[in-house]
Amino acid sequence: MNRFYRKYRSVGNYINIVLMLVVLIPMLALSYYNHPSPADDYCYIDTVFKYGWFGAMKLYYTGWTGRYFGIFLNHTNPLLFHSITGFKVLPVVLIASTIFSLYSLFRHLTPTLSRIAHIGFAGVVFFLFVVRMASIAEAFYWMAGFVTFTVPSILTLLWIVLVLRYYRQDTQQAKISVGILAGILVFAAIGCSEPNLLTMVLLIGAWWIYRILYHRKVDGFMIAMLVVAMLSCYLFFAAPGNDARIGTNPLGGDIVFSVISSFKMLAKLSYDWLFRTPLLFFSVAWLVVLSRVSEGARIYFSIPVWYAVLLFVGVLAAQLFPNYYGVGIDPAPRVINCVYFFFLIGWFYLIGVVFHYFKKRRIDYFHFTVVRYGALYAILVISIALFFYRSVNVHMLYRDLLKGKAAAFDKEMYARYAMLENAKDDIVALPLIQSKPLSIFVDDDIKTDSTSWWNKCMAGYYGKKVITVKNPEGEQKQ
Repeated sequence: MNRFYRKYRSVGNYINIVLMLVVLIPMLALSYYNHPSPADDYCYIDTVFKYGWFGAMKLYYTGWTGRYFGIFLNHTNPLLFHSITGFKVLPVVLIASTIFSLYSLFRHLTPTLSRIAHIGFAGVVFFLFVVRMASIAEAFYWMAGFVTFTVPSILTLLWIVLVLRYYRQDTQQAKISVGILAGILVFAAIGCSEPNLLTMVLLIGAWWIYRILYHRKVDGFMIAMLVVAMLSCYLFFAAPGNDARIGTNPLGGDIVFSVISSFKMLAKLSYDWLFRTPLLFFSVAWLVVLSRVSEGARIYFSIPVWYAVLLFVGVLAAQLFPNYYGVGIDPAPRVINCVYFFFLIGWFYLIGVVFHYFKKRRIDYFHFTVVRYGALYAILVISIALFFYRSVNVHMLYRDLLKGKAAAFDKEMYARYAMLENAKDDIVALPLIQSKPLSIFVDDDIKTDSTSWWNKCMAGYYGKKVITVKNPEGEQKQ
């Protein structure tokens, strides 16, 4: 049995890595064809050119949003340095950072497993995330979207890793270093968006309650994180620009409606993620791995089940809440991406907590024979193959890359830049984008109305008065 399990685990680790690679490789290749989006990317830098770097950030903070760190990142995007290449490099960095954050978290939660197992586990979560996420473009390629949701999600995972590391440091100097870095991550994550602010606040609050109830301890590190979080929240909510986002819909600001809507949406999304993906089969495979981990090595899963469930549901619902409370409508795909990311991580952690609970009470419902191992292996392979084949995101990634749609988009964009840079007149007519690789392109181009925000921002960035659309009646390719 042990020999069969070791063989299963070894082969399984490499299968997990292969799963990651089948979505990672086309995503990295598509990064080469990425470009700044007319939707917001030009607006931030056009504002910088008009008001200066600090002036532009102050303008957004006082007139539009309290997302102070998101404001900083967006107003420092590669267009500030007239770099298109930067938009091709950033997705690679972001994708690599996502995988690294997953790897680091799993390595600290299950320290006795091998590095290859941790890479494989990160690969599984990344695979499940990519093939079922609401929008790949908004998660990794559209800067205005990923700096407010994907970036803080990564920072939050890295903060959890630092919390786990802090209590394993032997020297005071090492603890101070970890504490300073953790504080920076709290400040940055909270300053990116409302869902991530609530996520970080709930995690810090849950950490405090658990340490007080079950360890009867409050240490300097906990106090420091709480102080940083409180100051960050004050800086976020004190922004005069927050009022601009509330009140645009009659349902915005309605707490009862927002809470009910958040839980209804979470129930709907959870059903899809659990029963329309191979997640349940991967969950059983995770139980197999946990069954071979000693009780002492499962120390980070030793919290009460009810507490883990409350935190899991609370964090996910809290991420949906701001959209309903702020503007009274269903969350955008980039918000759903964020919820799904934490759903996957929280789901696997919750399974670990439940498994640890039963094992400590010597209740063994997770006994596997050779036949059961083989059956699980076969079911996993079949379900993954079917899921992969049916995935809209997978088809889109490979279609945009292999059928040349991304390359055609890249060519159109460079032709557009040339027209703008070479135009002698202050009024420039640009063709609409015909090839739209939706894996990397958010479908929001310049408008036929030359007074639209996107037209004005791009015109300002290139030093033109007006940008119009050439042949607006022309049919566009999807």
